[in-house]
Amino acid sequence: MPMQRRDCLITLSTLALATAGCTALPAVEPPAPMLSQQRNPIGTALDSYKRWLSRNRDPAAALDDDKALADNIVSWQMPHGGFYKMPAWYQAKWDGVAPRSGWSGADGVELGTIDNGATVAEILVLADVYGRSGNPAYRYSARKALEFLLAMQYPSGGFPQVYPARTGTLYSNLVTFNDNAMIRVLKLLDDAAGRKAPFAGDFFTTAQRERMHAAIDRAVDFILKAQIVQDGVKTVWCAQHDPVTYAPATGRSYELPSKSGQESVLIIAFLMSRPQTPAVAGAARSGIAWYRRGAVQMKDTAFDPAATRPACANPFVHRPGVTAWYRFYDLATDRGFFSGRLPTDRPPGVGKQYDIMKIGAESRYTYQWGGDYGTRIFGYADRVGY
Repeated sequence: MPMQRRDCLITLSTLALATAGCTALPAVEPPAPMLSQQRNPIGTALDSYKRWLSRNRDPAAALDDDKALADNIVSWQMPHGGFYKMPAWYQAKWDGVAPRSGWSGADGVELGTIDNGATVAEILVLADVYGRSGNPAYRYSARKALEFLLAMQYPSGGFPQVYPARTGTLYSNLVTFNDNAMIRVLKLLDDAAGRKAPFAGDFFTTAQRERMHAAIDRAVDFILKAQIVQDGVKTVWCAQHDPVTYAPATGRSYELPSKSGQESVLIIAFLMSRPQTPAVAGAARSGIAWYRRGAVQMKDTAFDPAATRPACANPFVHRPGVTAWYRFYDLATDRGFFSGRLPTDRPPGVGKQYDIMKIGAESRYTYQWGGDYGTRIFGYADRVGY
């Protein structure tokens, strides 16, 4: 065989052998796009903690005030790291005797909570004051509180209202979007993982930040699976969901399974702060589309109980140019409803009513039955083309 032909065959054979054992590399998926976050309502979801801080215009005096507050907060922290929803207690240090929670679970264990912004607000205050004082006790306490939040997350990704489990009051153990409890936790985790103010530098450890990212991913998965589907169309969410089945669930006696006009807004806003995978973007767009349905809107209407209570009139009042949504909608019909209650949650209230004047005055004027909820997401949605 001529040398030139043999060399050619050897070269081809070598190439064939070399490529035979190779597996084609999978195509690298480009990262999911991010939306501009300018004017996303989620951006201000945690700002209320700033009301806890001193208003003294002298920075040194303000810091002294805030350090005293932080010291008191640290003293009220429970062994598991959580806090109760009673900021008035922080006017003084814990005396070592008083209960540190209004709730207890099995074996008398005091429960921490995320209701009314609890635990989330304490972490924010501690981080803020640590950034100005450098006191490691504040960072230690905040890290302990973070561990409480990470521990309370269900394997399915949802967060209950309390931890450990509450006995006798089952709704507290449900995944709780009510009053934006879970979404505030997720916003905190996202800010902390990204070292956004007030979580700069090494306030949390690298390992903690990695666990925060994982917790957020699990939570997003829960949110996507819990989205209520009606006639094959994704809509919005309930204020409480079962942590295993994802189904809408009953909260207090007057908080029946429903589509939530209030809580779904910040759920959508949070999804729009995440990488816009097809699943996440689809869920957000579907939720916005539900709010845009004329059937769920009340045009030229506002919920204003303060203006109508003296006359015992309907708190939904005519107001040109304003659009309102109900807090609760029937799962199957999208009809807004209300539910009466007695002064206590036991025995249960009078059940579902479609006329707010048929429930007692006590609950008619003291509960947030409606609001301009959808309006809070429309401006941002329009801005980003959703």
